[in-house]
Amino acid sequence: MILHRIMNLQKRHKIVAVFALLLACLVYVFILFNSGEVDTSKIETSDTFTTSELLQKLESKQQKLEGFIEKAIEIEGEIKEITYRDGKYSLILKGDSDKTFILCEMQSDQRNEVVKLHAGQDIKLKGVLKGFLMDIILLHCVII
Repeated sequence: MILHRIMNLQKRHKIVAVFALLLACLVYVFILFNSGEVDTSKIETSDTFTTSELLQKLESKQQKLEGFIEKAIEIEGEIKEITYRDGKYSLILKGDSDKTFILCEMQSDQRNEVVKLHAGQDIKLKGVLKGFLMDIILLHCVII
């Protein structure tokens, strides 16, 4: 009888431990998905470029952009196009060529400023360089 009670107590402890672990995982996932977006205006700038300079780095085999990935950079250039998709504004900045562009997805708190912009306007932005293939992609961009 004592042995039976000890075994029931051990089962209860195991069940409580599994539920506690499950609850901890759920809290972690909730925090991960609700942490909000990065405020780029508070991140230190790694470097500053014009659109032409940055696109030349992309096209040049000697000057790689890998060192700037996941870092905040400032970019100055001319707006080619403004798009709005899935609740987010993006600016497409042009350089010297019509082959490659810089795609800047704007931070959500920039909406009021983005609606005042127009194609052909010069602008200075700060964003996090996420990657590049044919174009360069900056996320969480803010107008400077």
